[in-house]
Amino acid sequence: MRYPKRVDRGTEVTDYTAVPDELDIKRCWYEPTSSVEDTDARSAVLTGYTVDAPSGADIVASDHVRIAGVEHEVDGQPLDIPSPTGVLDSVRLTTKRWEG
Repeated sequence: MRYPKRVDRGTEVTDYTAVPDELDIKRCWYEPTSSVEDTDARSAVLTGYTVDAPSGADIVASDHVRIAGVEHEVDGQPLDIPSPTGVLDSVRLTTKRWEG
């Protein structure tokens, strides 16, 4: 999901209040990463996934992705991962989601 940009005090920022453009990317593989519970000042849990999308998938660091129906932020810049034969080329990204 790619949210549109808007200008705020002369700086372009992502507008998370707007309706995002959604692109359905098939044949992704995802695995959960470790989850972290923050109990210092509040009850919150950070969960995430490592995702391998097909080579050439249009995903950038400011995007959000939907995994099993739940929206996650892309955490950092997705990486193009080549394979020796080209058959297993992919785009790898990590996601995060705070709840609570």
